[in-house]
Amino acid sequence: MSTEHNDLTAANREAWDSKAKEYDAKPWQKKIASQVAEALNSHADWLGADWASASDQECHLLDYACGTGSVTRALSTHITHATGIDISSAMLSQYTSLLSSTHPSLVLKTSVADLCSPDPQPSISGPEFHNFDIAGVALGFHHFANPATCIANLASRLKKDGVLFIVDWLPNKIAPGEHIGHAHAHPDSHDHNHNHNHVKEEETEEWKKMKKTIKTNGFTEEDMRKIFEEAGFEEFGFVVLGEKFVLEMNGKKVEKTGFIAKGRKV
Repeated sequence: MSTEHNDLTAANREAWDSKAKEYDAKPWQKKIASQVAEALNSHADWLGADWASASDQECHLLDYACGTGSVTRALSTHITHATGIDISSAMLSQYTSLLSSTHPSLVLKTSVADLCSPDPQPSISGPEFHNFDIAGVALGFHHFANPATCIANLASRLKKDGVLFIVDWLPNKIAPGEHIGHAHAHPDSHDHNHNHNHVKEEETEEWKKMKKTIKTNGFTEEDMRKIFEEAGFEEFGFVVLGEKFVLEMNGKKVEKTGFIAKGRKV
């Protein structure tokens, strides 16, 4: 694995371990979680997975970079089994604790693993970590050192005709297809307190830590199509979400235009 991958993984693990208990506690975080849930539910037919049915058909979800389980909660009425995988054990503890109390009918499983790594993952080598009906990542993709490797690894976990979806956001203030490294990612987005004099701003300690976790300043439709198709997916689809995500970063409000990308494994 590259030094960049190791450094980014370490930064993400440290950040998410420290934030697990308060990760989605702030009003703006709750708002984004509800937006993701609404987007996934309103596009459930479009996603086209083999959802759970009244005839006792099971549906198994792989929720990668699952955090505290916003994707699992969002799709809870469509699935019967959920497997949360994350690099942060603290996040997985929250995932299990929150979901077991609020969604007792779901069959839950978790594991610590890094699907951005090309190396084998012994912890998820068993059959229970394969043949998923649907897999997804919500708002984690821009943190990944190797998005294409992650997509390929997720593909290997899906059954034939299984569906993969990614919820993330479009780039801001950059040319189509251009990627900006983590040092410039979120601060260059459209915000409500832009400093027109370009005076260096004070950075909060929280932002200094978070900035180290960001790899890419969003993805275009062309970016996502290429990654999906190179991993062997067909029926690529891409929808831009109407309501912007509003993040609060370093004392500023930052707007991001979200999307859902999907593909079907053949």
